[in-house]
Amino acid sequence: MKHLLFIACLFISTQTVRADDGQKVASKVEKVTVFLNGAQVTRTATASVVPGTTTLVFDNLSPNLDPASMQVRATGDFTILSVKHELNYLSDQLKTKKVEELQLIQKSLRDKISLQTTMLSINKEEANMLTKNQVSNGQTAGLDIVKLKAALDFQTARLTEIKKKELAINNELESLNEQIRKYDSQVNELVQSQSATTSNVLVNVSSTAALQSTFTITYVVNDARWYPTYDIRAKNVNSPVVIAYKANVSQQCGEDWKNIKLTLSTGDPSVSGAKPELRPNYLNIYAAVPAASSGFMNYSLNNSSLGEVVVTKSLQGRASGVSVNTTENQTNMEFNIQNPFSVPADGKQYLVEIDQVTAEAKYQYYAAPKLSTDVFLTARITDWTKYNFLSGEANLFFEGTFIGKSKLDIRAANDTLSLSLGVDKNIVVKRMMQTELNEKQGILGSNKKETRDWNISIKNRKTQAINLLVEDQVPVSQNTAIEVDTQETSGAEMNKVTGKLSWSFTLEPQAVKQLRVKYQVKYPKNQSVIVQ
Repeated sequence: MKHLLFIACLFISTQTVRADDGQKVASKVEKVTVFLNGAQVTRTATASVVPGTTTLVFDNLSPNLDPASMQVRATGDFTILSVKHELNYLSDQLKTKKVEELQLIQKSLRDKISLQTTMLSINKEEANMLTKNQVSNGQTAGLDIVKLKAALDFQTARLTEIKKKELAINNELESLNEQIRKYDSQVNELVQSQSATTSNVLVNVSSTAALQSTFTITYVVNDARWYPTYDIRAKNVNSPVVIAYKANVSQQCGEDWKNIKLTLSTGDPSVSGAKPELRPNYLNIYAAVPAASSGFMNYSLNNSSLGEVVVTKSLQGRASGVSVNTTENQTNMEFNIQNPFSVPADGKQYLVEIDQVTAEAKYQYYAAPKLSTDVFLTARITDWTKYNFLSGEANLFFEGTFIGKSKLDIRAANDTLSLSLGVDKNIVVKRMMQTELNEKQGILGSNKKETRDWNISIKNRKTQAINLLVEDQVPVSQNTAIEVDTQETSGAEMNKVTGKLSWSFTLEPQAVKQLRVKYQVKYPKNQSVIVQ
């Protein structure tokens, strides 16, 4: 029989847990689902369950876990009576004691190093003394051969012994210093991990027989997140686009995730699992009341009294008028990382590749010479929604060269995703004013006319033909007293609502294309209008 228990309400305590409070059980992080904000951690452990009532203490868990999110399940024919979460401050005390023990060992090693260094100095002094007292040629005249040989033999033997001792001492010093470095690493690791407490989960079980059980504990932590980045590569304008979809994962949950099964999710663990409640949709007569500006939107409603029937709703959750980033018409997605992955609890970003896709693209150069003289290469991808992209920063590579960064904005995309692949300096665009004519009517006239005549020149200095989209604009009147007369657009496709002009054409190598935009603006001469 297999018991499965989900704990909805937990008794939470912050008392220090003692070693005799229960049977300690070591657990391991097996799986983590990281959300855009937060993560769900899954731990497993094997424990021996004895007959009777036993408290199992699963220790060294994240101090930042949300107790309300905890779930415990186990295998075997026994009953889980209760689950309790406690913060464990004893772990810090044990770490402090361990640090002190290691520091005592280090002191002993340093004393040995000091002694060996002193012995090395004594040996060097003796060697120097023997060298200075060597028998010189002038001193050999009064010595017989036997005594001279004995003196030289003594000197040689003693110097040899000193050198051997120096070698042994240096080897000993190297070994002692290596031990010091190892203990330094252990002390630093303990000191760095000492700033946070840990959590214990106490599971009270009742069994009629002894058995082995596998426990699974899941809980949510807040200090974890991931966000997407992309590497977008295009070999040339005749090749598909290769997009590497990557995730930057970080966490500061107080526990390292080592060789885990990692899942990345676009969901939100804070969303309540309770079913929504459909509220009444009331109708009423609306009387407009002047309102203060909210700072988010400006409306120009001149109707001081609107006798309309409108729909009013009670707002639930977030406040009205607050800017909220949402993704509409999109279900939660999960990306399962196939290979084991590790994320230390150091807050650093760890990069993992989610997927790599090859997408067919239509390339087009784009220029808006009124805004910039640069010409941008764009790639348009259709049917992009099947790749489950999210908005994020992208590194751009074209023809094997890194050309900069861009923003992949999924929210602004419709059925076609447009990617900007950077500037091409081999296409030159100029926009120059040919005519600026201002006309004022006579004394009896009431209007003023201003004429603008722009020339746009595009030259293709590349060795192959290019497909180019050029956009410009004519002004659009928002006042009946202002009239705009569009006189020349060189056959552009014109949006009369926005005034946008579009030319799409193919430009051969070394060819030059001339475009003309001419318009006249008429407005009352006693008014001021900025005409560009």
